[in-house]
Amino acid sequence: MTRRAVTRATARAAVGTAALALVAGCVPSIGGSDDPSTTQQVGRTQLGEEQLRSALPTDEQTPEGFTVDTATESEPPDPESTTYPAVCEDVRLSGKVADELKEHSTGSAKKDYVGPGGLGVLSVEITTYDEEVPSTLFDKAGEALGQCDTFQIIDKYGPSDWKLSPVSLQPVGDRTYGVRVENTTEGDSFQGGVVQVATASLGHNRVHVVHSAGPASKYHSAAVETLLKTTVDNLESL
Repeated sequence: MTRRAVTRATARAAVGTAALALVAGCVPSIGGSDDPSTTQQVGRTQLGEEQLRSALPTDEQTPEGFTVDTATESEPPDPESTTYPAVCEDVRLSGKVADELKEHSTGSAKKDYVGPGGLGVLSVEITTYDEEVPSTLFDKAGEALGQCDTFQIIDKYGPSDWKLSPVSLQPVGDRTYGVRVENTTEGDSFQGGVVQVATASLGHNRVHVVHSAGPASKYHSAAVETLLKTTVDNLESL
């Protein structure tokens, strides 16, 4: 599968910097602590560029089976991308709450990885905000799941068909959400490919992990969970 095909599929799923999960499909998990004593931790506050970069996984923390990719040229998400039913925007974390949260973003840092043979991509991004990441981002996603066991994404490439499939995710940070979707579009080069997303909040910060594996790639679900936990741990250690 070509890099363009992987990038296209990732953009279609509206993940990456603009973002993409208990019902018939994926499972959002909620975890963390409301202990007031944690509110003063540096990793829970609005962070600067250097702090964001320092919280990214080190090269030694690279998930097994992947290597750091310094040559990735990510295709920006289509700003006109929509879903059908429309409520599924919340499932992929692209609804009204997510749009409003973007206005409060003050910085981000990202690291990309590539799988064996250059097939399969994995990325982690930390975004910091001038307010705490709202719980409603996760609540709305959970509420929408029952209506989105299958849905369409309509973007500049045309419509594509997706279905949710079960995924488990250990809770980290304040709130945790995971979604895995499979492309079922007849004749699409990414048909049968999988995109898994995991996101977690910690105070003013959000960690977002994306793994895209095409039909010819090996799917590494454990790498998603490992990368999410590692990055949240790094934030908590600041």
